[in-house]
Amino acid sequence: MSVPKSRNAPLSDDEIDALADLVDLIDERTDVPVSLEGLDGFVTALACSPRAIPPEEYFPVLLDRDDGLDAVFEDEADAARFLGLFERRRNEIARALAAPIEDLADPRALSPLIMDWNGLLAELPPAEVRQLKAAGIPPYAQLWAAGFLLAVEHWEEDWELPAGSKDEAFVDEVLDPFYVLAAPLDELSPEERAVRREDHVALALWGTYELREFWLDRGQAPRA
Repeated sequence: MSVPKSRNAPLSDDEIDALADLVDLIDERTDVPVSLEGLDGFVTALACSPRAIPPEEYFPVLLDRDDGLDAVFEDEADAARFLGLFERRRNEIARALAAPIEDLADPRALSPLIMDWNGLLAELPPAEVRQLKAAGIPPYAQLWAAGFLLAVEHWEEDWELPAGSKDEAFVDEVLDPFYVLAAPLDELSPEERAVRREDHVALALWGTYELREFWLDRGQAPRA
């Protein structure tokens, strides 16, 4: 008999794959697209938001439906496994953002679950590559940033700051890399397109740390 893992244990590669499969099941049974990458961005936003948002609030937003996970998963075991893996990933992200890092290469730093499409395509036969490209491949980190902004924009009242204040300008600046990553490529300015997407991701990652510290300094602390 396998021993249940602690809710604080990081996800293994196999468990990330299992979570991705469960997210695919959700995607098939909801009216809005749901991906592992987008879910990871959404959860990251919850970890650096102005207040702790409970599951009864965030699952309906993530799924765009009010009847909860039980209605999405036909198998109770699948629902329980999803919740267990989801909770551990949420805790993993919260721990990463609480770690006192100075470099994103630090093993404790947040490592988002962003799909490496180029690496995937390089491993697939040409017919599958053509099929995927025909279906449309999102730009690097677009889904992650969109998931993050889904949370920010849904709870925009929590994020409101005095108009024209230094605090508002600071938060807008920190969120800017997310909007660049989430935008369609043809809507980006030449200056934005000139910056590597990996560099925009790095700015966004540092932004998650800055946002968490910002809300802590204001006496508002997101919790795991």
